[in-house]
Amino acid sequence: MDEAEVSARYAAFGDKGPAVEGRRLTIMPSRDEVESGETLRVYHVCEAVEPGIALYVMGPKPVYGEYVDDVLATAPPPSGEDPFVPASYDGRVLEGPGIDTNYEVTEYRFDAGERRIQWRPGTNASNELRIRVSDA
Repeated sequence: MDEAEVSARYAAFGDKGPAVEGRRLTIMPSRDEVESGETLRVYHVCEAVEPGIALYVMGPKPVYGEYVDDVLATAPPPSGEDPFVPASYDGRVLEGPGIDTNYEVTEYRFDAGERRIQWRPGTNASNELRIRVSDA
């Protein structure tokens, strides 16, 4: 899925994360159900819901603080830094309201069962995905 497709899907996506400190984080799965061993792709959107919130829209940027079944699955956010401000960045910055879809896509493969995925960098938390994984 490219940036335009992620943006269009986000507009119609019903399970967006809660707004916290002017930002809303949302993750969207490539599918709600996968077979055991099949690749699931997770797309990330950071929305500035208030004016004056900066969006660093060039990327892709790393996804910090993503959890699978409450276990950290990506790198933790850099200690003492705002997880939404890239450490090294020479790109376009927009002020909200608006959305940023330029994050890396995470990929997972699971055994059968139900899996929970949530993006939790810093004080923000996304919606929680519940993925059903069937036997292949």
